[in-house]
Amino acid sequence: MKIKFWSKSKIGKLASIFTALFIVLMCLKLSPLSALVRLPFPTPFIALLGLIGSVLGVISVFKNKEKAIILILSISIGLLIFLWTIAEIVM
Repeated sequence: MKIKFWSKSKIGKLASIFTALFIVLMCLKLSPLSALVRLPFPTPFIALLGLIGSVLGVISVFKNKEKAIILILSISIGLLIFLWTIAEIVM
């Protein structure tokens, strides 16, 4: 079994882009810099980007039999977002 860091398929690359975009936007939104520069995106929209990246990562793993660390990261972040949303609804 050979595991790479980056994905080779187009869907896998899109998954990593959406996940990276989620991470960057959440870091900007939660940093002290957000007092000076307000992002025009609400937090649920940013979380949706992470979920889209996760779904694309799952599709890439099952459809293309892709094994990449960035896809595992994407799927785990999407699972974390999903569990966080469920916990917010339940509580």
